[in-house]
Amino acid sequence: MVLSPQIRSERLRALRNDRTKIVGSEKVFYKGSPERFDVFQIPLDLLIYNRHNGRIESEMLTWQFEHDIGHKDYNETIHKLIDKFLWETNVERNKHTLKDLKEKQQQRPGIVSLDGVIIDGNRRAMLLRKLGSNMFFEGVILPDDYYENEKEIVRLETEYQIGEDSKLDYGPLEKYLKVKRLIAGLGYTKEEVRQMMGIGFGELERRISTMKLMDEYLEYIDCAGLYNMLKEHDGSTKEGMFVDLNADLKRLKDGGTGIAWAPNTIDIAELKATHFDYLRYGTSLFESGKDYRQISHDGRGERSFFANEAIWRAFRAEHQKNVDPVTQAIPPLDEYLGQHPQLGSRKEAAELRSDEWRTKAKGHLTGNFNRSSDKLEAENDANEPRRLLERAFAALNRVNFSAPSFTKDAANKGLVKEIGTLVWEMTKRLGKPAR
Repeated sequence: MVLSPQIRSERLRALRNDRTKIVGSEKVFYKGSPERFDVFQIPLDLLIYNRHNGRIESEMLTWQFEHDIGHKDYNETIHKLIDKFLWETNVERNKHTLKDLKEKQQQRPGIVSLDGVIIDGNRRAMLLRKLGSNMFFEGVILPDDYYENEKEIVRLETEYQIGEDSKLDYGPLEKYLKVKRLIAGLGYTKEEVRQMMGIGFGELERRISTMKLMDEYLEYIDCAGLYNMLKEHDGSTKEGMFVDLNADLKRLKDGGTGIAWAPNTIDIAELKATHFDYLRYGTSLFESGKDYRQISHDGRGERSFFANEAIWRAFRAEHQKNVDPVTQAIPPLDEYLGQHPQLGSRKEAAELRSDEWRTKAKGHLTGNFNRSSDKLEAENDANEPRRLLERAFAALNRVNFSAPSFTKDAANKGLVKEIGTLVWEMTKRLGKPAR
């Protein structure tokens, strides 16, 4: 049973003031300075999980949106749900840690707020609960309730999550959601967030813009707030597809594409919409050797559909002709849920609706992509000699044959002779006499 915040606070405050219950100490950087805090053995029934835990935030936000739950609410249902999510994030690793806890007990203290929200150690607490009701959670008890000093506690929480266990604390999508919460939800400045997360300004801007793109995508597929829909059909991440598209759009905005035509805002909007449809299907659509990056991501300019105006126009026209009608025929999510009363949630409806769309759109997506890929490959093959000659010419122009070292190196004479012979053969092939 989940105890009320008032009861948890009263009991944790009493425990914190009982000097006979201290089992150690831990240095914590809190409210702008390092401080050594006492460590206590805390009864597990005085603790609740952190709803914004980095491992599970996308799942929790989806559930929260689905059930219209306030961000401060916490009850037995939420408690059991987080317990389930924490276990399922990495079952094999959890089994190993469970065995380790049973044999060696808790090796590192966690951190909890005065009202019992676990700041650091959610997974350990979940596993300790599985070991039995007689177990304790060893941890620091902060002097503040979670929501009374949320900004400082979230700062501490973030800095711990990016520490030694960062790769395990953050899921692929959660780092973007974390940035959104820190800036939009809690009002931290970009510089504060950058320092908190230990990343450069460029990386922070990339996360902000990628998160914005993810939200745009969810709006596009009529699944705003259902962050589980940012994942592949099998539950793996679509992060890479979003990161690549975000980079493409940034290059177009900055004018650093190096492509031969000048796309306007409508062209760029159509590129985004087309990518969103391929994102909706996911990477499993592509055959071996094929890659969604061919649509626009290849940095070598002419090696993507979008970089070649004729190929792009034909590709987009086919997409509008065949895929757009499939999308338009799928009802809005709430209407779809009404048509399928057997489904228990908008999440289930979104997943089933996406499956239907995938089935109907797959042939059009793959056929159009493969035809355009073949056209691009043929054109690139035709243009390859010219590109190689341009590179060779640029390289030869860099040779300083007036320098003494040019004549001193005996090998240069043989190389120049071989180059001359090769140029002669090319000239004959072009049907022009050498001058």
